Amino acid sequence: MIAELKLQARRRDRLVDWLVVALVLVALLLGWGVKSAAEGRTTVAEVEGLSIRYPAGWLKTEVEPPVLLQVEEWLGPARSVITVQRRPLPAVDNPLAAVEQALTLERARGRMAYRTLETEENATVAGRAAQPVAFAYVETDPNPYLQTMPVVMYGEDYLLQVGDQVYIVTLTAAEAYYDRARRALDPVVRSLPR
Repeated sequence: MIAELKLQARRRDRLVDWLVVALVLVALLLGWGVKSAAEGRTTVAEVEGLSIRYPAGWLKTEVEPPVLLQVEEWLGPARSVITVQRRPLPAVDNPLAAVEQALTLERARGRMAYRTLETEENATVAGRAAQPVAFAYVETDPNPYLQTMPVVMYGEDYLLQVGDQVYIVTLTAAEAYYDRARRALDPVVRSLPR
């Protein structure tokens, strides 16, 4: 009789163990679903007749032309920034390369150790023909009273030709946090006109 009771108790314990494992798996799946839904939320900014989508947790900042939209998020040692610009298409043989050169010169004057790392022609970004340009620079805090380390920033430009305009979508983030910030870029690119 005692052996039979012990056997029933072991069976019941095994059943409880499996129920706990199943409950933990369901909780993990629900948590993953909630996290994915929260990270995928976007907000729309109405700018000069355009509806541009950007991540809901990012803060919109004041901008001046040719910048249409700039949003940022503090992530790690520096802020991650997404910028959307619209510039006229230059009347040259390769207009996107001319715009890229102009951007490189502007940034090289204002950013420490700015370097273009890679330029890819005839690429596809978020289902659209684009010219991606990867770059890096070092960001330092100009406040002489703060003792902070310089931060290596990584960035990418996506140059998209739309009619007689060039849209430039730029993402910059601290190198260590770039992959996480990169996920925020697709909704912005997809919301631009074709």
